[in-house]
Formats: sequence, structure tokens, C-alpha cells
Amino acid sequence: MSLFPYLKIKISSLYTIKGSVVLPLVMLQLAAWYPFLSQVQDDMNRHTRQKDRANHEWERVKQQAIKLHTIGFIDEPWARHHVVATQTNIPTKWSLEGIASVAEWQGLLEKIEVQFAVGLLSVYWQREDDGQWLGRFLFNINVPKANREYHNWLPSKLRAYRFERKDWHLLSTVRTDESASALVTYKKSRYWVRKGSWLPEAGLSVNAVSFDQVILVAKDGSKQSLIIREADGQDD
Repeated sequence: MSLFPYLKIKISSLYTIKGSVVLPLVMLQLAAWYPFLSQVQDDMNRHTRQKDRANHEWERVKQQAIKLHTIGFIDEPWARHHVVATQTNIPTKWSLEGIASVAEWQGLLEKIEVQFAVGLLSVYWQREDDGQWLGRFLFNINVPKANREYHNWLPSKLRAYRFERKDWHLLSTVRTDESASALVTYKKSRYWVRKGSWLPEAGLSVNAVSFDQVILVAKDGSKQSLIIREADGQDD
């Protein structure tokens, strides 16, 4: 008896079995690879979104740079500004200086924060004898973003401060050939001050420093003096 018919049947059945087994195996392989492939696709999509966002931010940075170089404050002719530092032709630091009233400074600073994304690096305030304020600002330039936080960089709130003598003590003064400075306390906080120093917590600036006293001046021009002997008997 020949074995060929038997083998023929078995071989044909193997083909049938092979086809029925391969599909589940393929499905199992796909199931095993799907999380990895899905992660790769998610990473690619995230990278594309990040690239698009970076390109969009770069365009906004360039537009802001053009405005910083060309802006003119028509309503604030007293304000002077210029770009201090750049990187790849993009401003990174910007300075502003001028003398004006607190209300005028408020209007200008609000205008600047609406138009530009800036961060304060340093500020110097000095009250002039006529009640105006000399201000010098140094800003870093940030990437423009929507819904950014606005700040109050004014030297004084738009109201008068009530001077409470008990909150103040003059501890010591130091004089050199060129200037004099003093160590004062205000509500338990210590400050080294000199003529022109601004104390934002109190809303006062230093009008003068002498051997034994410091004269403070308020926004409305009223003056108060601190005498060094007022510190006698006080705890350091």
C-alpha cells in the first residue's frame, strides 16, 4: 500500500492548518507591538506640536524685537529708552529712564506691559524737589505670552501714607568724603539708606542724611526727620 495518498492528505491539511494559525500569530504580534507603535506616534505628534509652538514663539519674539527698536512714546516725551543687550540680533535687555509724576509713570508702565513681555531686573527711584519722580529701569525681554501677570513697579501708591514715628528708628550714620549713609529700622526691618533712597514699604524717600539725622519726604512733599538719639534704649 502506497503512502503517497496518505502523505498527500496530511500535507494538504498542513497548508490548511498553517493558514489558520498564521493570522492569530500576526494578531498577537500586532497586539504586542501596538503600545510601542502608539507611543512612537504620540512622541512624533508631540514633537511636531513643540516645533510648531517654538516656531510661533520665535515669530512673536521677532515681532516684539522690531517694536522695541522702533517704538516711540508720543504721549510720554519725557521717557528715554534703548536696547542694552542683544543675542542673534534679538534684544535681551532694555532700559527706560525719565522724570514724571507717579500718575504719568503708572500710565507708561501699564502701556509697556500691554505691548511687551518684560521682567524687571533693577529699578531706581528718586523723588525730585518738585514732586516728580526720576525712574531708571532695566528689563529683561521675555517670550510674549497671553494672560501674563502684570506688576506694580511704582515708587508710591496713589495715596498719601500716614507717618507713624513709632515705626521708625535711626540707629547710626556713616559719612565718607563723598556721601553719607544711615542705618534705619522701619517696622523691625533694617535698611541702609542714603540721599535719594526709596523705601517702597513706607512710601517715603530719603531727602537728606546728616551726622545725626535723616530727613524723609513723602509723595505730597511733607518731610519728617529721624534723630539718632531716638534709637537710644531700643533693642538692636
